[in-house]
Amino acid sequence: MSTFLIFVIVIVIIVIFNFAKDSYNENDKLVKQGGMRVKYRTLIDNFIDPDSGLGVVKETNNYVCVGTQNAAGSIAFHFQHSINKITVTFEMKNLFIGNHKLDWTFPETMDQQQMIDRIESGTRQYMDNVSSTFK
Repeated sequence: MSTFLIFVIVIVIIVIFNFAKDSYNENDKLVKQGGMRVKYRTLIDNFIDPDSGLGVVKETNNYVCVGTQNAAGSIAFHFQHSINKITVTFEMKNLFIGNHKLDWTFPETMDQQQMIDRIESGTRQYMDNVSSTFK
Protein backbone atom coordinates (compact mmCIF):
# COMPACT_ATOMS: atom_id res chain seq x y z
CA MET A 1 0.00 0.00 0.00
CA SER A 2 2.81 2.45 0.83
CA THR A 3 4.42 1.83 -2.60
CA PHE A 4 1.17 2.81 -4.29
CA LEU A 5 0.94 5.94 -2.14
CA ILE A 6 4.50 6.94 -3.02
CA PHE A 7 3.72 6.34 -6.70
CA VAL A 8 0.63 8.58 -6.50
CA ILE A 9 2.56 11.32 -4.70
CA VAL A 10 5.32 11.23 -7.33
CA ILE A 11 2.76 11.48 -10.14
CA VAL A 12 1.01 14.42 -8.43
CA ILE A 13 4.35 16.22 -7.98
CA ILE A 14 5.22 15.69 -11.66
CA VAL A 15 1.84 17.02 -12.79
CA ILE A 16 2.13 20.09 -10.53
CA PHE A 17 5.69 20.75 -11.70
CA ASN A 18 4.70 20.50 -15.38
CA PHE A 19 1.71 22.80 -14.86
CA ALA A 20 3.86 25.37 -13.05
CA LYS A 21 6.51 25.20 -15.79
CA ASP A 22 3.90 25.64 -18.55
CA SER A 23 2.30 28.56 -16.69
CA TYR A 24 5.67 30.24 -16.23
CA ASN A 25 6.55 29.78 -19.92
CA GLU A 26 3.18 31.14 -21.02
CA ASN A 27 3.50 34.14 -18.71
CA ASP A 28 7.04 34.77 -19.97
CA LYS A 29 5.81 34.59 -23.59
CA LEU A 30 3.03 37.08 -22.83
CA VAL A 31 5.47 39.51 -21.18
CA LYS A 32 7.77 39.29 -24.22
CA GLN A 33 4.78 40.16 -26.43
CA GLY A 34 4.29 43.37 -24.43
CA GLY A 35 1.80 42.12 -21.86
CA MET A 36 -1.98 42.06 -21.89
CA ARG A 37 -2.48 45.69 -22.91
CA VAL A 38 -0.32 45.22 -26.02
CA LYS A 39 -1.31 41.70 -27.05
CA TYR A 40 -5.04 42.31 -26.57
CA ARG A 41 -5.08 46.06 -27.26
CA THR A 42 -8.06 46.00 -29.65
CA LEU A 43 -10.13 43.85 -27.29
CA ILE A 44 -9.37 45.70 -24.06
CA ASP A 45 -9.46 49.22 -25.51
CA ASN A 46 -12.94 48.52 -26.90
CA PHE A 47 -14.30 48.31 -23.34
CA ILE A 48 -12.48 51.36 -21.96
CA ASP A 49 -14.88 54.31 -22.14
CA PRO A 50 -14.01 57.41 -20.13
CA ASP A 51 -17.44 58.94 -20.89
CA SER A 52 -19.19 56.11 -18.99
CA GLY A 53 -16.44 55.85 -16.38
CA LEU A 54 -15.13 52.47 -17.60
CA GLY A 55 -11.38 52.38 -17.09
CA VAL A 56 -8.60 50.04 -16.08
CA VAL A 57 -9.10 49.08 -12.44
CA LYS A 58 -6.38 46.43 -12.08
CA GLU A 59 -3.62 45.12 -14.29
CA THR A 60 -1.03 42.36 -13.96
CA ASN A 61 1.07 40.44 -16.48
CA ASN A 62 -1.81 38.14 -17.43
CA TYR A 63 -4.93 39.95 -16.16
CA VAL A 64 -6.70 43.25 -16.79
CA CYS A 65 -9.92 44.45 -15.18
CA VAL A 66 -11.88 47.26 -16.83
CA GLY A 67 -14.76 48.59 -14.79
CA THR A 68 -16.67 51.30 -13.02
CA GLN A 69 -18.90 51.65 -10.00
CA ASN A 70 -21.46 54.06 -8.65
CA ALA A 71 -24.09 54.15 -5.92
CA ALA A 72 -26.32 51.66 -7.80
CA GLY A 73 -23.62 49.04 -8.36
CA SER A 74 -20.68 48.12 -10.56
CA ILE A 75 -19.77 46.76 -13.96
CA ALA A 76 -16.49 44.99 -14.71
CA PHE A 77 -14.91 43.15 -17.60
CA HIS A 78 -12.16 40.75 -16.52
CA PHE A 79 -9.59 39.69 -19.15
CA GLN A 80 -7.55 36.66 -18.04
CA HIS A 81 -4.87 35.13 -20.25
CA SER A 82 -3.97 31.50 -19.67
CA ILE A 83 -2.32 28.81 -21.76
CA ASN A 84 -3.28 29.48 -25.40
CA LYS A 85 -6.55 31.23 -24.52
CA ILE A 86 -8.14 34.33 -23.10
CA THR A 87 -11.16 34.30 -20.85
CA VAL A 88 -13.40 37.35 -20.64
CA THR A 89 -15.86 37.68 -17.78
CA PHE A 90 -18.59 40.31 -17.62
CA GLU A 91 -19.73 40.96 -14.08
CA MET A 92 -22.49 43.32 -13.05
CA LYS A 93 -23.75 44.04 -9.56
CA ASN A 94 -26.82 46.25 -9.47
CA LEU A 95 -29.16 47.16 -6.63
CA PHE A 96 -32.18 47.12 -8.94
CA ILE A 97 -31.67 44.13 -11.23
CA GLY A 98 -29.31 42.00 -9.14
CA ASN A 99 -25.98 40.35 -9.85
CA HIS A 100 -25.11 38.94 -13.25
CA LYS A 101 -22.07 37.19 -14.68
CA LEU A 102 -21.19 35.96 -18.17
CA ASP A 103 -18.03 34.16 -19.37
CA TRP A 104 -16.42 33.68 -22.77
CA THR A 105 -13.25 31.76 -23.63
CA PHE A 106 -11.44 32.35 -26.90
CA PRO A 107 -8.27 30.96 -28.47
CA GLU A 108 -5.52 33.56 -28.10
CA THR A 109 -5.06 33.68 -31.88
CA MET A 110 -8.72 34.51 -32.64
CA ASP A 111 -9.42 37.84 -34.31
CA GLN A 112 -10.08 40.33 -31.50
CA GLN A 113 -12.88 42.08 -33.37
CA GLN A 114 -14.70 38.73 -33.55
CA MET A 115 -14.22 38.37 -29.79
CA ILE A 116 -15.70 41.84 -29.28
CA ASP A 117 -18.66 41.03 -31.52
CA ARG A 118 -19.45 37.83 -29.60
CA ILE A 119 -19.11 39.52 -26.21
CA GLU A 120 -21.27 42.49 -27.18
CA SER A 121 -23.88 40.28 -28.83
CA GLY A 122 -24.00 37.87 -25.89
CA THR A 123 -24.18 40.68 -23.34
CA ARG A 124 -26.89 42.50 -25.28
CA GLN A 125 -28.99 39.34 -25.65
CA TYR A 126 -28.57 38.43 -21.98
CA MET A 127 -29.50 41.93 -20.79
CA ASP A 128 -32.52 41.97 -23.12
CA ASN A 129 -33.67 38.74 -21.48
CA VAL A 130 -33.09 40.19 -17.99
CA SER A 131 -34.94 43.41 -18.77
CA SER A 132 -37.88 41.54 -20.32
CA THR A 133 -38.63 40.03 -16.91
CA PHE A 134 -39.44 43.55 -15.63
CA LYS A 135 -42.12 44.31 -18.25
